[in-house]
Amino acid sequence: MQVEKLDRIGKIRSFNRFYTNLLGLLDKTLLKSQYSLTEVRIMFEINHLSPVTASELAILLNLDPAYLSRILSGFEGKNLIRKEKSRMDMRKQHLSLTIQGQEVISRLQEKANEQIEKILTNVSNKEQNQLVKAMHTIETTLKNKAEGAEFYSIRSRKFGDIGYIIYRHGVIYAIENRLDESFEAYVAKYMAKFIENYDSNKEHFWVVEKDDDIVGSIAIVKVDDEVAQLRWFLVEPYARNKGIGTKLINEALSFCRNKGYQKIVLGTISELKAARRIYIKNGFQLIESKTHRIWGRDLTEENWELIL
Repeated sequence: MQVEKLDRIGKIRSFNRFYTNLLGLLDKTLLKSQYSLTEVRIMFEINHLSPVTASELAILLNLDPAYLSRILSGFEGKNLIRKEKSRMDMRKQHLSLTIQGQEVISRLQEKANEQIEKILTNVSNKEQNQLVKAMHTIETTLKNKAEGAEFYSIRSRKFGDIGYIIYRHGVIYAIENRLDESFEAYVAKYMAKFIENYDSNKEHFWVVEKDDDIVGSIAIVKVDDEVAQLRWFLVEPYARNKGIGTKLINEALSFCRNKGYQKIVLGTISELKAARRIYIKNGFQLIESKTHRIWGRDLTEENWELIL
């Protein structure tokens, strides 16, 4: 058994050497640019996750924070990234690429695509499909075992998010709570009003992502200068029980405190037990409930509030 194990390890290391040499990952710079593999990976993740914090990058890329800080300072000196204080937590700085940084990563991505295309020139379509399938197997097998914790990023909304989140509200509430299409129409109606009347100083919409998938959302909507409404709090079923809901609530509450709100209100239905537990844990009080027929069912609507 020990011989078999050593043979397996040897084959994996041999593959690593082959693939590293094939892509030139041990060269001083990557893709004949002035940037190292680590620097390119950092720029790629900032572009992909933006806005993202340095601490989130350090965790994602398993980098020493001091080493990462030196690289980020170099990027800043070359005008590749910008740092902006978080509106939700002034202690945090969000990183994003400048226009110059976006141009750099775009050129590098083009070169990387050209490199892979060249490698595959003499590989048949059938063999390419087999290769991609084998790579997927390697990634999913090792990723699931090696990652002790999944990485979820919270960002501001981007184009296309609103439509997708309306759709997911319709699907999830239909499956889990048997609500009809009038609920999806209700969500769409008030999301449209939110966009049309958006006040960037007093309102915000957050989205949670894992890889390229949206797995959650929450928003703060202005009622008046002193009262905010918490809306569209949703976490995908497969992403629950991972602390995502708590992180979203914390972001929303921090935003409200920084913006000078005195009270937060929200509406929900009594069946949403997990969400109710989070509300209670964060100090929300149930102030009113009413049972009536809505969205195709007899439901108990609840109004909650939190005095800040």
